[in-house]
Amino acid sequence: MQRAHLVAAFLTFAALCVGVSALSVSRDRHVTLEQARREFAATAHLLDEHASRAIEAGDAQLRMLLDALERWDRRDPAEGRRIQTAMHARAERLPQVGGVWALDAQGRLLLDSAEHPPPPRDLSERDYAQAHLGVTQGPPPALHVGSYLPAGPGISQGRFTISRALRDEEGTLQAIAVAGIQNTYFSQMYGEAGWGEGARLALFTSGKEKLAEWPPDSAVEPPTTAWPQPWDPPDGPAIIEGTQITAARMLTGFPIVVVASRPLSEVLAPWRERALWTMAVSGGILTGASLLFAFALAGARREEAVRAELLRANQSLDERVRQRTADLEKALRSAEMASLAKMKVLATVSHDLRQPLQGLAAFHELLLKEAPNPTLQQLGGMASASLQAGQRLLDDLLTLSRLEAGVVPVEVGAFPLAPLLDQLAAELRAEAESKGLRLTVMPTKAWVRSDPARLQPILRNLLSNAVKYTARGGVVVGARPRGDGLRVEIWDSGQGIAKAELGTIWEEFYQIGNPARDGSRGAGLGLSIVERTARLLGHPLEVRSRVGRGSVFAVTLPRVAAPAVPPATELFRPELTIPAAPPIPPERTAESSPGRLSGRRVLVVEDDPLQRSSLTLLLEQAGAGVMAADSFDSALAAAQATLQAPSAILSDYRLPGGTDGLSGIQTLRGVLGRDVPAILLTGELSADLVRAAKDAGCLVLTKPAPPNRILTTLAELTAGADAAA
Repeated sequence: MQRAHLVAAFLTFAALCVGVSALSVSRDRHVTLEQARREFAATAHLLDEHASRAIEAGDAQLRMLLDALERWDRRDPAEGRRIQTAMHARAERLPQVGGVWALDAQGRLLLDSAEHPPPPRDLSERDYAQAHLGVTQGPPPALHVGSYLPAGPGISQGRFTISRALRDEEGTLQAIAVAGIQNTYFSQMYGEAGWGEGARLALFTSGKEKLAEWPPDSAVEPPTTAWPQPWDPPDGPAIIEGTQITAARMLTGFPIVVVASRPLSEVLAPWRERALWTMAVSGGILTGASLLFAFALAGARREEAVRAELLRANQSLDERVRQRTADLEKALRSAEMASLAKMKVLATVSHDLRQPLQGLAAFHELLLKEAPNPTLQQLGGMASASLQAGQRLLDDLLTLSRLEAGVVPVEVGAFPLAPLLDQLAAELRAEAESKGLRLTVMPTKAWVRSDPARLQPILRNLLSNAVKYTARGGVVVGARPRGDGLRVEIWDSGQGIAKAELGTIWEEFYQIGNPARDGSRGAGLGLSIVERTARLLGHPLEVRSRVGRGSVFAVTLPRVAAPAVPPATELFRPELTIPAAPPIPPERTAESSPGRLSGRRVLVVEDDPLQRSSLTLLLEQAGAGVMAADSFDSALAAAQATLQAPSAILSDYRLPGGTDGLSGIQTLRGVLGRDVPAILLTGELSADLVRAAKDAGCLVLTKPAPPNRILTTLAELTAGADAAA
């Protein structure tokens, strides 16, 4: 413990010493850089003003020359001499102007401040001529800044040009006035700034072409980060760019940028010297403290070594083994409990969320019947769409959760593919025809090996997406042999999928072209469920697509030989796949009118009061006589009291008292002595329950079932039943 206190005290002292030193050095560096940035910005401002005045003087020469050219009658040679003399006199008074000349509309030399008449020269290929000759009509362009011209024949020193064009009232080019600006004028001024040996100063055009620089031939490059932008403040500070500190300013009214830079090494040289002194002082203090700490620590270390040896001698190998075994057992129990908890949550969510949705669907149906107002009917239709969208989202979420938890059973068998494809096409043909699409299923006699209850939603989702995202053309479904497998392909002529998105369409909640998350287009879970279900079955998925041309989704199935005598089995009954309840077509709403179940007696067994009330009201409005009970004990007592057997039984599956709906139905049938038609209305999503109900002669409707579907099923089950009071 003594050693720990010593170490803590020394580390605290060392941290304070180093922290104070580092803070001081860092603050000094920050102050040094800020001061340099302000100085650079101020100097760049001075260079900006100097360059602006110089360019403005040259531009004034151009404007006076354009005025003279506009008034000049070229048939008068004396007037040309007067203009040349005035041009020469003004250029002599401006040290930055190396000459002024004018070109005619064809780019030939018309006037020159150096001599008159000027020698015949064609300058139409120069950049300043091209800038104005390229615009034959329209208003005159702004001032053009030409590129750098090195010294050569007829040019005593390097320069760049500025030019303006003279046009008539129709915008036709008449002449071009050009002024040569001596770049040495700026270089001399820059050399007198006294910025240090590493300083670099330059003028660039707005297109980043160099016009002048200091020192000469210093290869100054235009900056990247510090390059002025239209949104930058006019007096912004200099910017640190790489190993340089740089200030750049755009001349007001001219497409020219002044750039000044200096190496950070020069700017920070005084700071480095101060930082070295600070570090030396801190190092001396830490050295002295370290010597004192070493003497104190030596004694504490010897004492702790003796204690550690005693502790190691007392440790038992058996204790460590038992501890590790206990840890492993605890981790295993935790994993098992987590898995069981997840499965329990899935079952609870599946049942408890569907319960209120069932009541909501029934009450909503009853409200619509009592609302003759067309506006309320329209709002009711919108509420129905929202309810169905919520149900679809719930079904998708629970299916995805079951796939992730690994609790989805798989029953693989051999079956013909054609009935499955025909059933899916029949489900979606009305939607396709309403959009003007051709839905074609190519005939096939192939048999495959898979789980039909799991394969059906895969193909339904892919085919539904093809119809949903195709605006014109059609959808084709076909099967092709591929080695030992059968490749089921769904072709569409829809909008297509970009290549960059082909790998992400299988992710949860990912939708193409739905940034506003329109709920009517689903929640983006369908392809994720498809991918996970196909992975569970071992069926490879593929997709090809071209934007604007369409897509091809394909799933490859194991192919088997067709039996000599196909078994007469119903492979694709909807209740085996436990699908989400389909939307209620508007034209069938009238089927739920009063009197539809007239003369029928329906026994409703539901422990939830709201669910029981909603079902009772729904059935009574359809004309049925309803006996409602919260358990099968109460239902049996009511049936015996009335001495009348019900025409049908509508029961929940989960009931209080340890009795489930299926066993209660079988018990009641035995007591009544007749096989009463029965429907299980449940929120369970168990394939085992569906099979057990089928064996018992019961139909299963998954909550929330549409009210119209409940009434239709009851009407079909009790068709021909004797009327009862």
